[in-house]
Amino acid sequence: MARPRLPASKAAVSGAAVHDPKRFKDRKAPKGARSLGEPYLKMTDEQKVAWEEYRAELPWLNSSHRPLLRLACIWTARMDDADFGVSATQALSSILSKLGATPVDETKVNHGDGEEEDPADQFFGRPH
Repeated sequence: MARPRLPASKAAVSGAAVHDPKRFKDRKAPKGARSLGEPYLKMTDEQKVAWEEYRAELPWLNSSHRPLLRLACIWTARMDDADFGVSATQALSSILSKLGATPVDETKVNHGDGEEEDPADQFFGRPH
């Protein structure tokens, strides 16, 4: 099975576009993609907290991700419930995977935390 296509915005955040510029050269981000926006009005306070956490941790999300993110927030808010079992865990895991938010995906994202500038970057065309 072929690897899923990496969205251009996630490729930019993760550094994949820099690592393999030819692969992403002609890839276009969806036009008119709006920002993620505010949480749905009918969400609970716990779900809204989860929404804000995901918004901060997954900067590539946009308005097209809203329904999936809402589901992730519903499941995240229920994680402390006694009846949060294997099925709920699998559902949340599947949703997070589709949003690019699994631990494996996180290791691919370049957060830029405390990285020192490498003098060789000027010779190899890496952005500053």
